[in-house]
Amino acid sequence: MMTAAVSYKSANRLVSEKLVGALDAWKRVAADRLAPKREEITPALLRSVLPSIWMIDVVDGGRDFRFRFAGDRVIQFMGRRYAGELLSDHIDVPFFQRMKAILVECVIRKAPVAVGPLRSNLQDKDYLEMEVVVMPLSEDGETVSCLFGAMDVRGVGTASA
Repeated sequence: MMTAAVSYKSANRLVSEKLVGALDAWKRVAADRLAPKREEITPALLRSVLPSIWMIDVVDGGRDFRFRFAGDRVIQFMGRRYAGELLSDHIDVPFFQRMKAILVECVIRKAPVAVGPLRSNLQDKDYLEMEVVVMPLSEDGETVSCLFGAMDVRGVGTASA
């Protein structure tokens, strides 16, 4: 199975204002820690970006991931809910291969990771581009136990620099 190379950028170079807002909220809650705890990322904290956020549990140190929660815009883009399912159950799909690479990168770095804007490789969604930020969450302050992310999806070429 070949996975397309993913070009990461500093999360501080995000284009989307809604993603910048999600990252700023994560930074405020994390303060000087590795990452916030899952329960510290609340709907009230993310009111303006709630439809575009998701959470994924880290399974076995990042060998797999379990979909936990996705906002309405994420579900609409993905075509259905994946809550409770393992990423490995969908790994034959190029979109999920790229997703896994991004998630693993965040677990390894123990820091926010951003990609895009890049063209979607989800089937029948290649007319869209997406920008994504993935941020670690940690229950013990040492290991990444969950990932919190936000995505902004738009027509190809409509991102403002």
